[in-house]
Amino acid sequence: MSKTMSLKLEEDLYLDIKKVAEIFNISCSEFIRNAIKKELDIKKSDFMVRMSSVPYCDEEEERELVELLNELNDDDLKIVKKETIKL
Repeated sequence: MSKTMSLKLEEDLYLDIKKVAEIFNISCSEFIRNAIKKELDIKKSDFMVRMSSVPYCDEEEERELVELLNELNDDDLKIVKKETIKL
């Protein structure tokens, strides 16, 4: 089902969209939909977005995790190696 949305654009942006849409013989709406889909694909692969769909642990899992964390000593908490992971 389609939904209607209105948005405000700066005049320069509107004119650029209109020009490019005319060159490619598509409507401004189709151009904007395609641009939004591309941006959503990029944003959906972002770590924070992906993590937002991970369910929280239940109370039992939380208790287990807290117990394990409370058992750690200072030596366990020392950083021994740093790595950067690009997502």
